[in-house]
Amino acid sequence: MAKLMMSQNRRRQRFLLLVAAIAAISSFLISSESRMLEEERSIIENNDDGPSKLQDKTLRDLINLEERDSSSKNITTTYTDLIRSGVPLPKYTLKDVFDATNIYGSKFALLRYDPSTNKWTAYYNRKHQWEAGCMKLANAIEKLVKLLRKIFQGRFYHGTHPFVMAVYAGDYPDTSRLYNDCVRNNQDEPCDESLLTAAPVLHFGSVFRHAMFPNMIAMPMPGDHLNCFQLWNDRKRVCQAFLSSTNGGHLPVSNFDDGGDSSWDELIPQLIWRGTDFPYLKSQNNLQQPRYETYVTQRIRSRPNPKEAATAALKKDYHKLVPRWKGVVYTAQSEIEAARINSPLPKINIKFTSIAGGGKRIPTSIDGVYRGWKDVGFPVAGEFMTLQELAKYKYHIDLGGGGGTSWTATIQKLGMPGLLFHHVTPTKDYIHDYIKPWVHSVPVQSDLSDLLEKLEWAESHPIEAKQISDNGSNFVRELGTPDKFARLFEVNMIKPLQSIIDAYTTADNDWDNEAWNAISQGQSHYQNFFYPFMECTTSCQRMGKAVWGRNAG
Repeated sequence: MAKLMMSQNRRRQRFLLLVAAIAAISSFLISSESRMLEEERSIIENNDDGPSKLQDKTLRDLINLEERDSSSKNITTTYTDLIRSGVPLPKYTLKDVFDATNIYGSKFALLRYDPSTNKWTAYYNRKHQWEAGCMKLANAIEKLVKLLRKIFQGRFYHGTHPFVMAVYAGDYPDTSRLYNDCVRNNQDEPCDESLLTAAPVLHFGSVFRHAMFPNMIAMPMPGDHLNCFQLWNDRKRVCQAFLSSTNGGHLPVSNFDDGGDSSWDELIPQLIWRGTDFPYLKSQNNLQQPRYETYVTQRIRSRPNPKEAATAALKKDYHKLVPRWKGVVYTAQSEIEAARINSPLPKINIKFTSIAGGGKRIPTSIDGVYRGWKDVGFPVAGEFMTLQELAKYKYHIDLGGGGGTSWTATIQKLGMPGLLFHHVTPTKDYIHDYIKPWVHSVPVQSDLSDLLEKLEWAESHPIEAKQISDNGSNFVRELGTPDKFARLFEVNMIKPLQSIIDAYTTADNDWDNEAWNAISQGQSHYQNFFYPFMECTTSCQRMGKAVWGRNAG
């Protein structure tokens, strides 16, 4: 064991030198009612932005500024960087995978291949709570095993070597409380130096934008994206989620030159969004989804205009709100301003069609949902809109939800005829690495503090805005071609899997066998104790909680 630890230390030292070398060369309210009303209106209209400098910038200026800002940051080399540059990942062992479970609080699995039985088994840490989100983990592993068997037929069969890998799936990385300070501070470097050489973890879902956990590898998200990757692997066919409506898919992609749905000038000049009222990155902030009864009622009593009073009250506490509610506040401001100047169309139209509760989405059209807000005319609830209806608008935004991103909405809106304002949050999805700011979309900050300014820029620079929109639409259209999707599959599935397979080593077979025997007998040399929840041979069979969900024994 001492020899094993010494070899691991030497390996970590060599890898740290490699990381350093790569990083070195990388450049990559007043007493009278009338005065109250005036105060409320002044709060609503005051955006505290000061004179706008953005309006003077050309598109090339904005791209150059973004590139300089990115290259000036202290960038930590991640495992994804290594994979895409062809550099081998640091070697890891079974013990390293055991240790990696300490990074998480739930939704982490250890996936083992046993060549003596030609069986894959997924294990879960008994110290981790099994929750509703774990069903995404079970679904992801089932698809992952099918991918591994087909792509790497020459590696996984009777008589080959054992293999173990770490897998996570979920909306957001549920990291251990040990890392709370690092995560809440959105640290731009590893939370712990040991993470630079920790076992790689395939993350089927969103990951942190900053390299707090450089061993987390962003993979296709459960649902449409992962399903599409499996369809390509099975049939070499691009799924409907990546195809335009003209090619039998679900995306209303812009196609001006070929007689598409709408020309730029015919699009409705409004920023549109519809979606669900979710919490937002709860592990990283205390931002709120305001309740009318406890948040606004006392503030608008006896006010001459309840809607304007409610808007002013929320504007005062704007910094306390989750981004989607910030967007609703902007909508209320836009409606008030449109009424003031007699405009038939507010600039912003961000509203909820449902609210998350009890694992379900409750439509906001139901009587009683948002009753207080509706009674004062506050524009929180909106009608459901299809993708085809949304595609008639000129401006879109992919507001992040519980995990900080929107998963499917980004690609859907990027491919629409209108311009996407991409919500840049502390988390990202694998596909975000391909979306370049000011090339395919207009970036907006996590707190939406620059949204109005950038919307104004788009309105005053229609040629540039249309060019960005066209770039985004062309990008999505190309993703739907067999050649480009094959490349996407190779970079985001084959290469990560191959790199992890190559990095695994059975440093001590006796120790590995002893550890597996201890687990199967309900014992463990380590603090962590795993139990199986899925076995896969020709098909996968779920066990216990993975069958019945979070309430199973």
